[in-house]
Amino acid sequence: MKNFAWKTVIFALVLLPTQVKAVSFTQTKEAGETLTTAQVIPSGSLSLESISGTISQTNPANLFQIYLTGGKTFSATTKINPGSLADPQLFLFDSNGKGIYANDDESPNTKQATLPKGEFSPSNPGIYYLGISGFDYDPVGSKGKIFSDFPDVPFQTVLKPSGIGDGFQLEEFDGLILDSGSYTITLTGVQTASAKAIPEASSGLGLLAFGVLSTGAIASRRRQRGRTINGIS
Repeated sequence: MKNFAWKTVIFALVLLPTQVKAVSFTQTKEAGETLTTAQVIPSGSLSLESISGTISQTNPANLFQIYLTGGKTFSATTKINPGSLADPQLFLFDSNGKGIYANDDESPNTKQATLPKGEFSPSNPGIYYLGISGFDYDPVGSKGKIFSDFPDVPFQTVLKPSGIGDGFQLEEFDGLILDSGSYTITLTGVQTASAKAIPEASSGLGLLAFGVLSTGAIASRRRQRGRTINGIS
């Protein structure tokens, strides 16, 4: 019986890593709004299911470097609960900071934003940039706005790059600062970036140790459990 119990414990410990399949990322300091000040999502290999943060009058746009999974449909949607950012906008850029698509309103019945499934599925994994801002505070390149103004009708329009800054790299966000508050962005098709995908030049960026700390905490708990189990006679 004791031998059977030990085999059961070992089997459970082997299975433990597979139980952690997704993580959520919470912003712990201000994310910038340029490629050089974007907050880099920490390295790892788990699915990233959400990002939470805050837009303020002094920090009216947040830009995150994320790692998209090749061959899987990407999507991003803001939620008002939890969150207080009433009228957010979402933008996706490629690794060079060039616009891919954007949205202001998910539907006529909500001011929450979505980059819906089916609009973009990268064939290969890689780095992208996800931006969020309040209404009318928009990304611009050297020639002007990367995306045209969102139309009044239909509300849920998904924009491709079509502004005079189309084809140019993101330089900053600009416009009216009309909204602020906290937000949560739910995601699909995103994983925490592999270490190789994070540029060496990003040492000055907002790189967090969430993935490392989480992995360390899990390993620590396993060691503690191991010591406890080994102490049983």
